[in-house]
Amino acid sequence: MTRAIQFSDKSLGSMGPGTATEDGGGSLLSRFTWMQGIVRSLNGQKVSQKLLLVVTSQLSVMLSSGCDLCAGLEALSRQQTHPRLKKILTQLHEGVKSGQAFSQALAKHPDVFSPLYVTMIRAGESAGLLRHMLAALQIMIRNQMRIVSSIRSALMYPIILSCVAVTAIAVMTTFVLPRFAAVFRASHVPLPGTTQVVISGAEFIGAHIIAILLSLIVLVIGLISLVQVPSIKRHVHTWVLKTPILGKTLQLAYCCRSIQTIGMLIKSGLPLAESLVLTRDMMSNVHYWEFFEELRKHITEGKTLSADFERTTLFPAMVSQMISVGEQTGTLAQVCLEIASFHEEELQERIKVLTTMLEPIIIIFMGGFVGFIAVSVILPMFRLSSAIH
Repeated sequence: MTRAIQFSDKSLGSMGPGTATEDGGGSLLSRFTWMQGIVRSLNGQKVSQKLLLVVTSQLSVMLSSGCDLCAGLEALSRQQTHPRLKKILTQLHEGVKSGQAFSQALAKHPDVFSPLYVTMIRAGESAGLLRHMLAALQIMIRNQMRIVSSIRSALMYPIILSCVAVTAIAVMTTFVLPRFAAVFRASHVPLPGTTQVVISGAEFIGAHIIAILLSLIVLVIGLISLVQVPSIKRHVHTWVLKTPILGKTLQLAYCCRSIQTIGMLIKSGLPLAESLVLTRDMMSNVHYWEFFEELRKHITEGKTLSADFERTTLFPAMVSQMISVGEQTGTLAQVCLEIASFHEEELQERIKVLTTMLEPIIIIFMGGFVGFIAVSVILPMFRLSSAIH
């Protein structure tokens, strides 16, 4: 029987995503963690989910075959080629070798090992089921990677179309239009209003291209930082969930991730209340964070899960019915995993629908913009031809 893991008051408190931490500076720093991720991605220091999956799988196999944890970490650190992960594995080996708990050593690298990862390892250490927890983490990471991979694959074609559109627009406004502008001015032919607007815009972009790019970068960084403000974040998250098609797709994604996590944690031996804490802290959307926090409070009061799921609109109606069955039959973990598996298939279909809608929108936008520029250039050419004749 797994011993209950003691969470601190800070962990079980009402601190939502993006709120201030006790140190006073944590809130500000947390808003720029995404920038640290970008920097690490650019300099090759970021540890990807794929690398984390490989290490977790290898360590699970080593422990299952009777290898000691310390020896397993030493072997992994030796064969690892990723410089930062190699350094982390070496530090983990040294920490465990000096008598430190594996979970404590993992907690020193929060950008690589999430609180969920660390807590499941701690539970495995407490119950003597470390290899089982590693196997469960392996499944969770693989499932999460599969969802992310399907989303990336579905969005690849729209992203390529968008890049082609932006490149075509940039080439026309930077190189093509200025040359036509010089011809038109030399001929002294009166230009239509649309042509004057297009040429003036192209010349302005060409003359201030660096300032425009820097302004766009500052604007994007400013908007991302602004969205991290709790009051603004709440409005943005509400609007996103209410957006047609996109909102339902995101709801399914949150449903799959949260319900699957609850199922895996309960199956691994964690108490339900602690599983809800970990699931809550995984939710990036404010409304889902608050829902699982309320759910945790109700569970500690002796209430059922299905009652809260029945009242909310954040999850499909089917979820509350199946969870009720799982609670009554004592098969909640298995039921949660089946719910996640079922809705993952629906999520794949919705992603396809979303990307199918994006493709014609991008094509229409690109064709309309290029057509507008082409017409703006062709009209003066006709006038120039008439003037010559």
